[in-house]
Amino acid sequence: MTEETGCFIRTGRLQIRKFRPDDAPSLAAYRSDPEVARYQGWMEFDEAHARQFIAGLQAARPGVPGEWYQFALALLSEGTLIGDIGLRVHADDPAAADIGYTLMTSQQGRGLASEAVRAVSEYAFSRLGVRRIQATIDDRNLPSLALARRLGMVEEAAVETVWRGEPCVDRIFVLRR
Repeated sequence: MTEETGCFIRTGRLQIRKFRPDDAPSLAAYRSDPEVARYQGWMEFDEAHARQFIAGLQAARPGVPGEWYQFALALLSEGTLIGDIGLRVHADDPAAADIGYTLMTSQQGRGLASEAVRAVSEYAFSRLGVRRIQATIDDRNLPSLALARRLGMVEEAAVETVWRGEPCVDRIFVLRR
């Protein structure tokens, strides 16, 4: 990571970096979108939540076993926040990690989530010693299922569950190094 930018990874189109306080309005805007939040763990996300979320990440670092680390996704060309991607190394098995991603609706369908997941997965494999990355995807989230398959993730399990009062199936996809 470069200290001046807080950047962990650069791809062809993305800067994958630490969140900054000035990201709060954009973070609140896309996370409060019902379509973006539909398969996520929050129901409401206003600017106060965004500021608190960002403040809580300032001392955090990726790869701490048992703790989620949320990377900011910004367009390299403009520096504008368009989403985030989380990584949690397992506390009981540091060679395994969970991954999750969120992208504002106006940026979906452009391959940016694939680019981000590839980059953060490679970061986890090469810098954190992770050998297995897992994504848990609601089977109604068709774009996310397609993304996992495009990336070569293998479906290992399907678990029936209830999400926000609705029955669904969580599909477990894995990428191995």
